[in-house]
Amino acid sequence: MEEKDLQKDFLSLTNKRWKLKNFDERETENISQNFGFSYLLAKLFNIRKINISDIDQYINPSLKDHMPDPYNLVDMEKACSRIYDSISNDEKIAIFGDYDVDGSTSTSIIINYFRSLGIEVEYHIPNRFTEGYGPNKDIFSKFKKNRVKVIITVDCGTMSYDEMEFAKNEGLDVIVLDHHQPEITLPEAYAIVNPNRLDDNSNLNYLAAVGVTYLFLIAVNRKLRSMKWFENNNLTEPNLISFLDIIALGTICDAVPLKGINRLLVIKGIEVMTKQLNVGLKSLIDKSAIKGRISTYDLGFKLGPRINAAGRLGHSSFGTELLTATDSINADRIANELDKFNQERRTIESYVLDSAEKQVTEEKLNKKLLIVSGENWHEGVIGIIASRLKDKYHKPCVVITFSKGKAKGSGRSIKGIDLGNLVIAAKQAGIIDSGGGHSMAAGLSLNENQIENLSNFFESQLSNHLFEVMDEKMIYVDSLISSSGINLEVYDEIEKLGPFGSDNVEPNFVVKNSILASVNQIGENHLKCLIKTPEGEFIEAMAFRSLSTSLGDQIQKNKGNSVSLLGKIKINEWGGRRTPQLHIEDIGEQIS
Repeated sequence: MEEKDLQKDFLSLTNKRWKLKNFDERETENISQNFGFSYLLAKLFNIRKINISDIDQYINPSLKDHMPDPYNLVDMEKACSRIYDSISNDEKIAIFGDYDVDGSTSTSIIINYFRSLGIEVEYHIPNRFTEGYGPNKDIFSKFKKNRVKVIITVDCGTMSYDEMEFAKNEGLDVIVLDHHQPEITLPEAYAIVNPNRLDDNSNLNYLAAVGVTYLFLIAVNRKLRSMKWFENNNLTEPNLISFLDIIALGTICDAVPLKGINRLLVIKGIEVMTKQLNVGLKSLIDKSAIKGRISTYDLGFKLGPRINAAGRLGHSSFGTELLTATDSINADRIANELDKFNQERRTIESYVLDSAEKQVTEEKLNKKLLIVSGENWHEGVIGIIASRLKDKYHKPCVVITFSKGKAKGSGRSIKGIDLGNLVIAAKQAGIIDSGGGHSMAAGLSLNENQIENLSNFFESQLSNHLFEVMDEKMIYVDSLISSSGINLEVYDEIEKLGPFGSDNVEPNFVVKNSILASVNQIGENHLKCLIKTPEGEFIEAMAFRSLSTSLGDQIQKNKGNSVSLLGKIKINEWGGRRTPQLHIEDIGEQIS
């Protein structure tokens, strides 16, 4: 197979179409010569439209050069001044956080920051089943009884109109740190720091809540420094860089775009995480059996799910307890509990996913947005199921659980469709009772009898909008390589483009001259293969969750044959050894 073979659509054995991404040959040569990169790496930079003038800073970014001014966010000055007054007057401060990883990490860094100032703050993470999403009046009343004067809500609060009015009437000043899509009219909070506000021009609307919270702490720290608070209290300024491990975790797990400051926070956060300064994270890393270099995959698929599992199963505060732990014994205890919750979550998820898959009919797949619903599906896993279905069918997906006429849904979207705005529109139209989110994820509640109306509403809304959605059967390929190109040198080159995640997708390759020398099942539904190179060497390959799928069937059918494999180059680290692997995503005929 030559690159020209993929200049036109190439039909794979699973009926997917492969097509090479466009790139500029002259510019690629330019990048290669100027930086001493291989042609492949230069090509990958060009495909991602990273200007040659920006490549050096892209590879070696600095916090000093790229950290935005936090005071560019609307209400940041107002929020920080109120916190300064609160600290100066020894007023009690409380935090109300969301129950997901973004909320837990945001809450944790505020607690850790104030603790470094010698200030203990109260906090509350709601139980998603008994309290639901967002601030509630009962907890605000509890805070007031405990003589709290200032409440900081993180990863929630932008849509809490009644609760903010209640707080104001009770003499409580609420500072909202959030990133969810607002409506035109904002609630009556003391300050709302949210880069998605319509009047915010910071261009930081891609931040996760933990990113907004970090900028808030930078601004608070700057305020305290300017007022000589540290000097007057004989205290050393907190090391804000030490919080970046937690911030990287929240950023990755909220699936916000890995661009701009987000990418930098993750890069530097992983560097901090490798030092294992946070005893809670250290315990969780050990429990997750993460060896060698920590990757975004580890954050998103090993650490994050364990913290999320607690919130999904009704133990909402465990994540924050772990990330704010001060001794290893307590941290180990919590990490063990989180691991147990995660195992339980997996069992529940498997059942609900199977039930949801049975509802995915051809009729539903013909719609622009996929909705599935089931009675008494576990509310804590419907977001995961939505993500699984979204990935499989490349469609925005909403999964709804209902009982006794009431329904709750969680949705995940794809690039090009702002799910948060769709949900807000549905609320304004009176189809759902409540809901909100951001472009890639949203939650909602409604009456069971409105589910069909919601589906029709989404369909009509999407039909009225101009957007480009990638054909779910089209796979765009970064480059063609030989099987011998699956090696450590190529992998280490590719890592210069990382970290990978939303809006910075890991490169994929079509591997030619791939002889499937062996194919074996491992675990419940994975296939492990050995690829024989033309040089007679063998390369490991994995096709995860492929058993009894069209991909798995074709892999097994073509054992011993020469084929083309589409996938990503990975590293298997075990016992101090680094072994290259291909993670197979599709299979096609070999073209000579």
